[in-house]
Amino acid sequence: MSGHAPRNLRGALASGLPAVCYVALRLAGWLAVTSACVMALWALFFAVLGQFTFSGTVLHLENFAARYVAAEPARQDSFRGLFWAWSAGLFVVVGFFRRHCLIDLNTRVKEHADGQE
Repeated sequence: MSGHAPRNLRGALASGLPAVCYVALRLAGWLAVTSACVMALWALFFAVLGQFTFSGTVLHLENFAARYVAAEPARQDSFRGLFWAWSAGLFVVVGFFRRHCLIDLNTRVKEHADGQE
């Protein structure tokens, strides 16, 4: 066995690990922000139903929750499927409009000391 293999492996890991971490963090951030936008769109939907008043929004949410809990399990499963399907659709739409963040995911640009690229 040669003593050079571990050193080469460490060098390869040292050069590739920061790039992998960078891409993973950027992707995790993109997923988190896109998911937060989907949740915000659901909140906006209930705010629109409540005519943009807090009391109206809370009343609609209370009515929604009461009907969901009172429904039979098959109906709850049906609604759950619709909710996740609509959420996935919203995720795709929001992701489409945020695609520019993923396009330049692999092109890291470091600025110079004077702030110019």
